[in-house]
Amino acid sequence: MKATARLIYTYFTGTALLRFITLAGLVAGIGGAALNLYLPPLTGGSGNPTRFSLAQEAVIFLLPVAGLLCFVFGASLLPAMFARLASSHYLYVLPHGRTKLLASAFATVALASLFAAGVVTLYYYKTPLVLDLIFQRAFAVSFATTSFLYVVLWLTGKGGPIGLLLGTFVMVATLVLPLKFIATPSTSLAIPWTACVLLWTTFAAGFLLAPRLKASLGRLRQTLAQLTGSTYRGGGEVDFLIGTARPWTLAAGQIVPIAIATYIMSLASWAPLAWAFFLTIISVTTGAVASLAATRGRALWLRARWTRAELFRHVENAFWRYNCYTLGVLLLLLVGIGDWLALPTRVLAFGMGLLALGSTLSTYIGLIVTARIGWRDAVLAVIVILALMRTAMHVSSPTTPTATIVAYEVGLAALALLLRELARRRWSRLDWMLCRPDTSVRASA
Repeated sequence: MKATARLIYTYFTGTALLRFITLAGLVAGIGGAALNLYLPPLTGGSGNPTRFSLAQEAVIFLLPVAGLLCFVFGASLLPAMFARLASSHYLYVLPHGRTKLLASAFATVALASLFAAGVVTLYYYKTPLVLDLIFQRAFAVSFATTSFLYVVLWLTGKGGPIGLLLGTFVMVATLVLPLKFIATPSTSLAIPWTACVLLWTTFAAGFLLAPRLKASLGRLRQTLAQLTGSTYRGGGEVDFLIGTARPWTLAAGQIVPIAIATYIMSLASWAPLAWAFFLTIISVTTGAVASLAATRGRALWLRARWTRAELFRHVENAFWRYNCYTLGVLLLLLVGIGDWLALPTRVLAFGMGLLALGSTLSTYIGLIVTARIGWRDAVLAVIVILALMRTAMHVSSPTTPTATIVAYEVGLAALALLLRELARRRWSRLDWMLCRPDTSVRASA
């Protein structure tokens, strides 16, 4: 029990940044809920008289949501730490190690879901709705969403094209499926509970039986490799070592999850307005590979007679080649599906630029990671994501002036140039003692 509790505590407080995020989430969630509970109704948005300004009401109303997100992402060390411990000697030393590690992961997801459900329920405290039903519904959807969210963090943290592709599939489920329960409150909860039971049962069975199945799976993998004729084929050492080889794996594979999301979102009347927002989120997944470029480039630098500046140039060119495939498919999907959804031409035109900026910004955000991620890098990444989301909202809105959208996209382009210069400077003075493979677990948090 103590070992499980220590693991849960470490998931939320493993680094200084996570300690700050978790504490901020608790303060914002509990404090914001208390403000919404004890303050008079916030009626400024409806035109009624109020003692608060619209900005103050927006902050008070959204403070619990910000706290909820911070608390959930405060345990982002869970996927990487779980994967590292699952393959370590620690589980063989600790009595019932696998069971305790699995229990810590389940308890962490349940704790985050309880916090989210509690915050959501307090929003409806002053309404005549039945709070028990609201809590049950919020907990079910939160538990399913949080479970899939940590799977996304683990898959994208692996950095390979297969991991990114699977992460995109799960991201679609995480982003789109809860919308059905928000748009249609009468929808049965059988779907999220079934998804949770299947996910956790399959995961627990595979994890607990892994030592017994390891030899059998190894033989099966060798047999499949022989049957399919899988052999080594020469290629660029830069692409191989930094993980940008075979870009078509991710580029073509993202068609399926986006098509599924399109079908689900087309059932809602507001789907066209959210389409650019959704594709923008998909476009930033490239940064998951770029964040491991410095760690993986260490082996390349030891084998090639390049300076650090030359190494950065080769790595940057490799990611631009990689992005051309994934971005090209996204642009084709934007135009094709946008025409099917009858989106305005202006949305498609500015959406193409937004996707290119999202892919570029996420790549350079990843390339600035040359050591452990500090709070400055985390704040910078959050600013970039919020700026992209804000721009996506303006692009999707038909009432936004064209000059406003142009100003936002020009600002994002200038930010991309600044990030590129910051990445170049960091790579020019890269310290290989601080950029080692064993730092990737903490960096993924």
